[in-house]
Amino acid sequence: MYQTAYHIVWIPKYRRKILVGDVREFTIKTLHQIAEDKGFEILALEVCPDHIHLFVSIPPAVSISQAVKCFS
Repeated sequence: MYQTAYHIVWIPKYRRKILVGDVREFTIKTLHQIAEDKGFEILALEVCPDHIHLFVSIPPAVSISQAVKCFS
């Protein structure tokens, strides 16, 4: 059993408010799909118009840099 949780934040270039409507929904679905495929657990996800907060638990064998690459 493990509990490694990380808070990851993404901000669009110039903090433009592009994460709305269909783009927001697509982003949420995509992040959940990636987490499921990689065996990560999303503990919290907030997609705001100008940034994303992702609180995710990853296995200890996966480095945080590898996990961020998976989501990017």
